[in-house]
Amino acid sequence: MSSTSTQILPAPPEPKPTQSRTSVNSLADGQNLTIREALDIEEPPALARVFEIPHVREVKGKVFSTIFAVTIAGMNDAALGPLIPYLQTSYSIGLLFVAIVYLANFTGFLVAAFTNNHLTARIGMGGVLVFGAVIQTIAYALNFWKPPYPLFVVPFLFSGMGVAFQDAQANTFVANVNNAHRWLGILHALYGAGALVAPLIATTLAARTPYWHYFYLVMLGVAIVNVGCLAWTFRKDLFKPMSAGVKDTATAELKEALSQRATWAVALFFFFYVGVEVTSGGWVVEFLISVRHGTPSKVGYVASGFWSGLTLGRVLLADITHKLGERRMVFAYTAMAMAFQLMYWFIPSVIVNAVLVSLIGFVIAPFFPVGINILTKLLRRELHVAAVGKSRTKTTKLEKLTFVGFSATFGQAGSAAFPFLTGAIASKKGVIVLQPIMMGLLAGMTVLWALIPRVKRPTQ
Repeated sequence: MSSTSTQILPAPPEPKPTQSRTSVNSLADGQNLTIREALDIEEPPALARVFEIPHVREVKGKVFSTIFAVTIAGMNDAALGPLIPYLQTSYSIGLLFVAIVYLANFTGFLVAAFTNNHLTARIGMGGVLVFGAVIQTIAYALNFWKPPYPLFVVPFLFSGMGVAFQDAQANTFVANVNNAHRWLGILHALYGAGALVAPLIATTLAARTPYWHYFYLVMLGVAIVNVGCLAWTFRKDLFKPMSAGVKDTATAELKEALSQRATWAVALFFFFYVGVEVTSGGWVVEFLISVRHGTPSKVGYVASGFWSGLTLGRVLLADITHKLGERRMVFAYTAMAMAFQLMYWFIPSVIVNAVLVSLIGFVIAPFFPVGINILTKLLRRELHVAAVGKSRTKTTKLEKLTFVGFSATFGQAGSAAFPFLTGAIASKKGVIVLQPIMMGLLAGMTVLWALIPRVKRPTQ
């Protein structure tokens, strides 16, 4: 045979459905195909690359700064509950006027939910994080000197908006690093740690000094540090707008996010879940004072018990929940929470109630990080392809920010909506209404979790 003759090789066998990754590699080599062609995966467009999940080591500064921002968000959400008795005394107001603070907070969250997408398109993730941190800092600067009550309420709109912007960006960023389920657990565990510390500081200041409002001076200090950390770690792309094409599509991306069943199912689940968190942690002190006749200087620390349970749960249950199946474990945890809530309702003991509140915090702890993890898996495959070309890179980033950011931010609005509802009803019927409201929220959360589409497990 001459050197110019062509050698005909037998065609390799068709791969069976059960073939291993090694078989697919062999098939690709035999037919001179790429692995993507052998698996019949659509190639990304020209000048594109497949989105690669960064390892935490590559972005550790950003991870730690976003975790710190969420820790301060926890302090923000947990502080008001223990201060309610002192707020009433200082301003001579009833529970309805206290509830208006939560209403201002809710308005801030809602504004952020529908503007986060447009703001991200114009000033980028780092810009939105720093902007949120700045307006949160301004809110504390207005609160700490105990202004007249109307002026005291207004800054809660800004703190709610600032927390919501940071929460949306932080969840989106951490959800897209390596081992996201574990880092989301850590992120939200430190949210719980911040929420644990805040009632301790607030109750100590309020019980031992007449300057309960100086708690917001403490918050002002940590908020300034937060601005500095975020500005430094995101300095390379700080306030850099996305391409002009992406700015034009921001509204379309938001509309698409709102048209997805998964977005609304997870957003409403978060809305109820965060409502459970902050309603339970926020009104437990007033419940123990008014219904169980506890002493304000002592029961103020019970709120920290709830948040300590939440913190431990997010650390200890993250891997267990991931291994045993997130969907079934959320149902199991919710059933346990409802059992503890019924015991909390009908056992008239401050000590027993304090223990049960901590247990409720522990079993519901994984829900928010699990929901974020589920939502990122439910996004359609093309959202995970980031193009290097002019507008495609930014568009896919914006799409992902839109889906995850809207769900997280809208969900956070529940942290103000349901505490406001509880306070408004309690002003007429008494704080005993906390218990049936909590049972209703847990039941609604169970229904909404059942409506979230199942995530198919990956196959070889």
